[in-house]
Amino acid sequence: MTRVHPYAPWAGDMAPREIGPGRRVERSGGGGFSISSSVRLEWASREKDAEGRPLRTRRPLGVKLFFPTVCFMAAGRPYLSLSMLAARQEKDSPWARDAYGRDVLVLRERFPCFDSADYRNEDRYFRWYLLYHNGKSTCVYHTDGTPIVTVTEDVRDLEDDLWRQIQELECFGPEDNMEA
Repeated sequence: MTRVHPYAPWAGDMAPREIGPGRRVERSGGGGFSISSSVRLEWASREKDAEGRPLRTRRPLGVKLFFPTVCFMAAGRPYLSLSMLAARQEKDSPWARDAYGRDVLVLRERFPCFDSADYRNEDRYFRWYLLYHNGKSTCVYHTDGTPIVTVTEDVRDLEDDLWRQIQELECFGPEDNMEA
């Protein structure tokens, strides 16, 4: 029987694992620009064979689509705005529920600031909304001040920092509980 962390909101019979470096991720728009290294992911079953290898693995496709922020599709559902992705969120929590009741990990990074004027006046963020649905992860990315969202269905390459945060939050449960 597979053991899963009891508080892991995205626990399922498979979990993502890092299999190496991914492609560099470039984000721009609204006057902001970021370049990040990434990790390449694959999905592995929690159930293992006698040698400790997953019984099944799956390589994600990483399909990237661009939509206006006023109407887009993500993880099989339509969203009329970004606020539908975080319809219910407690203050200072990275977790929200979308308008459909699904758990969404909401992460953000402030625009770079280089001097005191930037710190005083800059209030824009790079934002990521991560969902897990039907054994696949979806990432909705938005730069404040832009009319476009980037939706990556079945995420293959994920920014290093986002992957680290997913692991720290044990979104899929701790690694040591992935064994049968």
